[in-house]
Amino acid sequence: MQCRYIALFGFLLLTTTAIAASRAYENGRFGYTIELPSGFKTVSTPDNGDGLGLASADGAAKLSVWGNYLMEGGFRQESEVRKRFETDEGLIVTYEKRGPSWASISGTKGERIVYIRQIALCEDAMGNFRLEYPAAQQKRFGPVVDRLVKTLKTSKHCD
Repeated sequence: MQCRYIALFGFLLLTTTAIAASRAYENGRFGYTIELPSGFKTVSTPDNGDGLGLASADGAAKLSVWGNYLMEGGFRQESEVRKRFETDEGLIVTYEKRGPSWASISGTKGERIVYIRQIALCEDAMGNFRLEYPAAQQKRFGPVVDRLVKTLKTSKHCD
């Protein structure tokens, strides 16, 4: 019985440490937040404040987080434009699911997996992330995708 408590305590400690190691990012310009994964470092920050470019410590994965204003009509139309851009760049879509205010698109680009998540924001804008990583490391980065999806949220209440 005591071993179970020790094992449970160890699990909780590791889980808490992993969550605490992630860092929150809030974009005031577009009004979204996301928990950035631990072990990823910022490699670019656009001057216009759209978002961030990050890479895993070993350089295997690239993460982009950004906001943009809707240019092609509504949220769905803008999401379709992004998908078309990705497929024109070689993405083979293997998964796509949508709601009225969100979209998830995933697929392969050569030996890599690309996952894109988009959410509707206030003032005709959308928040996005795009994670690209080696297909051979799906078990490593799958949980990262799950966490990013759960934490990409609007930080403003629309009128």
